Amino acid sequence: MKKYLAAAAGLVVLGGFGYIAMSMRSNQGKLPWEGAVAKISEAGALTLPKGTGIELIMLEGIDAGGTKEGETVDMAVLKDVKINGRVVIPMGAKATGEVSKSRGASLLGAVANRPARLSMTFKHIVLSDGREIKIAGQDASEEYQFTQENTADRIDAAKIDNLWNDNGARNALTEIAKGAMTGKSLESQQKEVALLADRLGLEKTKALSTNPGSAAKDVSLEKVLAAMADNDTGGLEGVQAVVLAQAVGEISDLASSVDHKLRGVFKGRTIRATIGTPVMVWTVSEEKFGAKK
Repeated sequence: MKKYLAAAAGLVVLGGFGYIAMSMRSNQGKLPWEGAVAKISEAGALTLPKGTGIELIMLEGIDAGGTKEGETVDMAVLKDVKINGRVVIPMGAKATGEVSKSRGASLLGAVANRPARLSMTFKHIVLSDGREIKIAGQDASEEYQFTQENTADRIDAAKIDNLWNDNGARNALTEIAKGAMTGKSLESQQKEVALLADRLGLEKTKALSTNPGSAAKDVSLEKVLAAMADNDTGGLEGVQAVVLAQAVGEISDLASSVDHKLRGVFKGRTIRATIGTPVMVWTVSEEKFGAKK
């Protein structure tokens, strides 16, 4: 009886080795349970579909004719991109593009039907681990065209009109507009900017002036005004750069609206995309993100 039991046990052991050998042969040299672990890991992975829309914000300003073709443009992701509640592309992730066409407006150009042109090709979003996600314009178009419409002022004109009847506010608005449009630093006018931000409802600027540091560490109204004059975000990255760009965008829109009012026109002939200008991009291919550890 013992001999039979020993023989049966031997067959089981041999069968087990045989099963492992066959499994390894069909599983590219992996043990059977390794395949199971891989499947569990894959089940926890997330997929970002091709054509997913992502909002970006510009971290530097460009203008038709003034910015050279081929120049790199820094941007950042405006809002977290999530899959099933998990952030896969965080707010503040760096994005880049390249100016593909830059032609200024002129009287001769208007006569010859050659208006201002400003366009950009998108490159990629860079994650913290160095991974690059390719992006493009809608329908994977080669170029993103900046126009008077998608770079238009985003401040309610009625609010500007109401302040225009206040002599003190009008003088402050005029000085801010003149300084901003000529690249002059507005740091000496922090108080005036803060007051106007409150009256016009410029939420990002107001938050920095009334409670500095609360929106993002190391971002202040002083830095916002310096960024406007320098036309870049001063080396800030991530969430800080986004908060700064949003505030710069509000003040730039204010200055542009007042400039149009001073010149008696709603839109100029040229095209300017200031810091804080929002742009929409789409992923070029499907992106896989591993299971959260």
